[in-house]
Amino acid sequence: MAKSIQLLELYLRFLDGEKLTKSTISQYFDNKSDRTIQRYISELNKFISSYEATEHLYIKYDYKINAFKMFNNGNQNINQKQVLAIIKMLMAARGLTKEEIDKTVAHLTERLKPEDRNIIEQAILSEMTHYHPMIHEEPLLDKIWDINLIIQNGQSLSFEYSNAMNKVKHHVIKPMYITFSELYFYVVGVNEKEQVIIYRLDRILEYEGIKKRIATPDSPYFKEGELKQRIYFMYGGEWQRVRFEFNNGIIESVMDRFPTAKLLKKDYENNRFEVEIEVIGNGIIMWLLSQGSKVKVLSPQSVKELYLEELKKMINQY
Repeated sequence: MAKSIQLLELYLRFLDGEKLTKSTISQYFDNKSDRTIQRYISELNKFISSYEATEHLYIKYDYKINAFKMFNNGNQNINQKQVLAIIKMLMAARGLTKEEIDKTVAHLTERLKPEDRNIIEQAILSEMTHYHPMIHEEPLLDKIWDINLIIQNGQSLSFEYSNAMNKVKHHVIKPMYITFSELYFYVVGVNEKEQVIIYRLDRILEYEGIKKRIATPDSPYFKEGELKQRIYFMYGGEWQRVRFEFNNGIIESVMDRFPTAKLLKKDYENNRFEVEIEVIGNGIIMWLLSQGSKVKVLSPQSVKELYLEELKKMINQY
């Protein structure tokens, strides 16, 4: 076999993640000496570094495993800027346990250049030290992956669920997707009564995928992008349009918070606006209340009444 073909095959084996000892490579090249093997590795590295698409890769002897392996000195698919942004968002979300966030950060940074890795470590040092996960402290990465596979395999999900009162009940649903909102991961699915229900992932206990046919009605819930634009605090309910006045605040924050928002009236000089948004359910009430005197609910009447009822309850506590 020609040497060039042998080198190409060797390169492909390294690219595939194989770890090759000196004796393995020597036998592959008809028992060449260690010095010759090192020269071949140098030739491969020279070839790899000459192309922009592979310049981040190199082959080196790893003394921990006593074998040659391919290293990546700057992840081709994700750079240091993207890694920093992703880590910042993950820590702000607080959705993972401390152990999970530590491992995730390690995996994201392990293939960066040492100087870039050091910059990121310094940038997140305080947040990593003071990272506080959710009270449930439930590891979720395996569960997210398992249930995602159940969804992709078209199976139904059988599980035990512990509600907010710590009462455990068995459920069977057709899971549609997993989503993240306001600190928690959720599974959105439909039950045997064709009702769309949202479950918190950390409260799902024992679970398994089963072969059980459950009909899925036509619903906006089944399009995750549509749901995320319209649901707040994962409160289910009817699809509705809500109008309100927003005065003496930062209107940009409202437009960013609600992707469906439309400005019906605009008075930038006096900082007064009328806004219409599309929402699912009444979770929007919590946001409206958080805005204090900046908000005046206009319609629909049902939302307006709920809003006023909550205001009265708050006042009556003082």
